[in-house]
Amino acid sequence: MKLKILKFIIVAVAFYIGLNVAVHFRWEYRSRKIKRELIAKYDSNQDGVFSLEESHPELTEGLLKLGSDTARGISPLTLIPVSLLLAILTTYIYNTRRKNY
Repeated sequence: MKLKILKFIIVAVAFYIGLNVAVHFRWEYRSRKIKRELIAKYDSNQDGVFSLEESHPELTEGLLKLGSDTARGISPLTLIPVSLLLAILTTYIYNTRRKNY
């Protein structure tokens, strides 16, 4: 019984870490893509920085989109039940298949 609980904890932690890493890398990819698009479209002097002269309503909207990271901020909390559910399903399937063989 202790071994099953230990396996469950290991699987749950692995899912939790894996899901958080996936969210982090997806967010980094998305933010870099948006930033590249904004620089290509609105950076008129190509210095990589947006100055006051380059201000545009669409640029402001894009920067707000870039800075809205509420989902990323709460992902460590929301991924706890998801990883626990995945761990329960995984250990259940593993244990039932192991009994059959």
